[in-house]
Amino acid sequence: MTTNHDKPPVSLKNFCSKIIDYAGLFPPASLELGQAFHNFVFYLQGEYKWMLGKFIIPAKRLAELGSLLDDMTIDGKVPLSVLGSSSENVDEFNELFNGDIAAINEFIAKYSGAVTIDAFEVRLPSELLKNEENTEISKLMSTISASLESALGKNIPVFYEVSLTKEYEAEIIRTVETIGALNNGSGYKLRTGGIEASAFPEPEVIAFAIMTCCEFDVPMKCTAGLHHPIRHYNDEVKANMHGFMNVFAAGILAYTSNLDEAEIIEVLTDEDPYEFLFTEIGFTWNENEITNSEIKSEREKFMLSYGSCSFDEPIDDLKAMELF
Repeated sequence: MTTNHDKPPVSLKNFCSKIIDYAGLFPPASLELGQAFHNFVFYLQGEYKWMLGKFIIPAKRLAELGSLLDDMTIDGKVPLSVLGSSSENVDEFNELFNGDIAAINEFIAKYSGAVTIDAFEVRLPSELLKNEENTEISKLMSTISASLESALGKNIPVFYEVSLTKEYEAEIIRTVETIGALNNGSGYKLRTGGIEASAFPEPEVIAFAIMTCCEFDVPMKCTAGLHHPIRHYNDEVKANMHGFMNVFAAGILAYTSNLDEAEIIEVLTDEDPYEFLFTEIGFTWNENEITNSEIKSEREKFMLSYGSCSFDEPIDDLKAMELF
């Protein structure tokens, strides 16, 4: 971290460009849809709009969003990431997904002039992972992508999450390997926190996910728990909260510098903000230097974004670090 520069420095703007997908509907904020969407539109017009990605909304609430849009005038199209319904059972999952597609079709037919659906996020049924073969996982992923392309008239990335257990290494490998084999621009979604201590994965889990996505050249996004830049202990949830600066720095450094697992964990667990140095020409952590062009490239194709129910907290923290 440094203060001898224009604020924010170019490297930090590259690092944080469109990094936050706004999830104001979800805990702990749990805002009403009207408030959350108005917040997003407000942020889109604000000083830090360059940090803002997409508005996350469940498919089953698209009709409700449509009712809001009927009474609003918005300049430009609002980017959405639609969250699919989930079930641990494959048959129920398929039934719910068909309902999501119907909701998307109905919504986009009326509101395509006001919004653009640019991503879809969904948790895969854990039942799929009980089969030792990846055939059924691949088949489901192909169906999801094809159905979305038919509904939207374009291919969009789908970010697949799985409920991780103590067998997380096999679960991550199988999911990421299948996404990579399909090679259709989709990615892996890692849950990095929540509203209770058990929701926060150990650094080893995050490091393994990063390494696996690097190996199969699969982009990843994160969700939950990354309200703050730097890892720290949080008294409210009684857990070490991961920092978005740690996680994204670890991913970028792993992708560009081929860090091993121990080195990735070292980045993830670093609680000293002064180890993260942003300048006009690049970013440095512990003598590892990343240029602006590398930051931009890896953010665009590998470490994409994270879902957060707060847009203000990350900005306030960066101001406290004197980066803004």
